[in-house]
Amino acid sequence: MEGYLIKKILNNNVLLVQRNYQSYILVGKGIGFGRKKDTLLTNFDNIEERFIALKGLNKDQYESFITTVDPQIIETTQKIIDMLKSEGKERVESHAYVALIDHINFAIKRLKEGIEIVNPFLFEIELLYPVEYELAKKAVLIIEEDLKISIPESEIGFLCLHIYGVKKDRSKSEALENSKMISEILDLVEKKLDVKLDKDSFMCRRFVMHLVGVINRSYDEKYYENEFLQKLKDDLKKEFNVAYYIVKIIEKTLKIKIPEGEIGYIAIHLYKINS
Repeated sequence: MEGYLIKKILNNNVLLVQRNYQSYILVGKGIGFGRKKDTLLTNFDNIEERFIALKGLNKDQYESFITTVDPQIIETTQKIIDMLKSEGKERVESHAYVALIDHINFAIKRLKEGIEIVNPFLFEIELLYPVEYELAKKAVLIIEEDLKISIPESEIGFLCLHIYGVKKDRSKSEALENSKMISEILDLVEKKLDVKLDKDSFMCRRFVMHLVGVINRSYDEKYYENEFLQKLKDDLKKEFNVAYYIVKIIEKTLKIKIPEGEIGYIAIHLYKINS
């Protein structure tokens, strides 16, 4: 009879199993109760087809994962994945389970050891990925309720990046690079215009959202015509020069080309910031 060979009982709700030479972690209420190692699991009713494939882990990573991850965190992550599927209505790639479990496990370990979680790009992450940020807030509520631990806001940002990476054909590292790029641009603006940006201000947020619009239009190759380009060059020399360098940062980071007309619109936003 086909089924899952039980390799380890992590707790009453989490089993490490093997099937067709592939290792899985099965999550389901009570599926581990009364089970024994090296027996066959053939009743799948409580599993509800919820499983985590451990494909892609080498032997050391596999052993580390199994021995260091709290089974409760696996259950909690499953709840988060269920929430993401329900809220996002998108497919969740199997490899994302392991990455998310590992991240949450490490974050909880640091918090219990009293190590502060610092996120220098929290503002940029929230603005760039508002949908994923709201999902990360809901994920934090699940973690706090399940694990009885307080999660700092900085961790919401990191969870946001992981949730972005959970979605198919997206990269957590790509999202982080984009956040770093926006941070670099804001630092450039402060230095070149000799201003101190209030990141919580409407003006600063509007400027960042304009940059997001520039990036999206460039990816889609849909641009705004700028009939006042020459006048902006003449009247806003300083702001236009800063806008030029901003565009070069974006082009270098994202490997895209941005037309000169967009530089003019960025210069207008910089003029408002500098006024």
